[in-house]
Amino acid sequence: MTIPEHIGKYEIRREIGKGAMGTVYEGFDPVIERPVAIKTILAEYLANVESTSAVARFKLEAQAGGRLQHPAIVGVYEYGEDADMAFIVMEYVPGQQLRRLMRERGRFELIDVFEVMKQLLSALDYSHKHGVVHRDIKPANVMVLSGMKVKVMDFGVAKMESSSLTQVGTVLGTPTHIAPEQLIGLPADGRADLWSAAVILYELLTGHGPFLAETPASVLHNVLHVDPAPPSSLDSSVPAVFDDLLARALAKKPEDRFQSARDFTNALLAAFVKSKPAPAGGAGGKAERSSPSATPRRDDRGTPAGKRPTGASAPLPLPPETLAEIESSLVRSIGPLAKHLVRQSAMQARSVEEFYAALAENVPEGVERSGFLKHVGRLTAAASTSAPPTAGRPPEAATAKPVVVFDPATLAAAEKRLAQYVGPLAKVLIKRAANDSGDIGELYHKLAEHIDSEPERREFLKGCV
Repeated sequence: MTIPEHIGKYEIRREIGKGAMGTVYEGFDPVIERPVAIKTILAEYLANVESTSAVARFKLEAQAGGRLQHPAIVGVYEYGEDADMAFIVMEYVPGQQLRRLMRERGRFELIDVFEVMKQLLSALDYSHKHGVVHRDIKPANVMVLSGMKVKVMDFGVAKMESSSLTQVGTVLGTPTHIAPEQLIGLPADGRADLWSAAVILYELLTGHGPFLAETPASVLHNVLHVDPAPPSSLDSSVPAVFDDLLARALAKKPEDRFQSARDFTNALLAAFVKSKPAPAGGAGGKAERSSPSATPRRDDRGTPAGKRPTGASAPLPLPPETLAEIESSLVRSIGPLAKHLVRQSAMQARSVEEFYAALAENVPEGVERSGFLKHVGRLTAAASTSAPPTAGRPPEAATAKPVVVFDPATLAAAEKRLAQYVGPLAKVLIKRAANDSGDIGELYHKLAEHIDSEPERREFLKGCV
């Protein structure tokens, strides 16, 4: 088949991939001047007797993806039809399928397992809260960009709360990753996606699927009736704490699994915390430090972690010794992951507040998280008061900024609204923003910076009117 020069207004650059019913192209939007991915239904299928269902499911993918705006979900820009094809215009993702990465690596290091699963579960938490169940979570539908950033794609078999396209008795999905209730045609909710995510976690930890067999029939039998081997029994390097976690996550009955992506995430974090090795030097030893010869991890722009690329926002006003103390504090909660997270967050955060808020997300909720935030708050406050003026710039004359004392009821209302989007971190963020805001409008806009989704940000800002 000849590659078209244009689809709609979009210029076609190359074919990315081809499936049973469609082709995916890399295109270019000449108006906005950005690359896009264009997914099509092949022309010959449009004349097929099943075309109505195929096009309807194609539209569903566009609708499901279009209502979701999340950093870990591939964005959908447009749906279109012409005489020859139907097409979806999506965000172009310069990465590779997790499936391919698994084949290349086998099992993953724990830090990379953590990064992939944290983002995948965040995407599922968001989609489920917006009434969309993916129903085909598998490595082929997860794109991995450089820096281990994740993008979930292909909502072609998704179920939306408002849709009646997929009915009870319809079996859709991929057998090796399909939840038992889907397999037998029962209603599937978000817990089916979490089951599929657990299959991916099992594969990342062990390099093997939990239900693999020689024949498709045997695979289906295993999914329905066989409990997979504990991961630690397949690979002794896998911490045994993941055995119980995956036994629950892969329970045959939905009611026996994690009931939300947030619950799964918290359990996963707790497992990583419990699996941390003893600090170097034994009890009371110092946290692991990077050696001068170690190859630094790089971000998605090829920049060593912990360093900001040229042209990025100004570096955080925190001296190296403060960052080292923060890392040591975080190590006590989550182990060696701390080093990676501190460097990554320091590179990506636009402010000190955003920096420690991002770190706090990885500390178990409750007293431990509160203690961490208090400690880091003291460290950053001390660093900010003792930091010397920026080199090459004379100290600016001190100008007294009027202190605004907000009504406690106003702050409580703002915190309650913010908590809907960022959870317990709202309590920390509200205090910082209140100390640095001159009026209610400025307060709300500072808080809105911590909400990833643009629609949710706009909804939150209505509260300041």
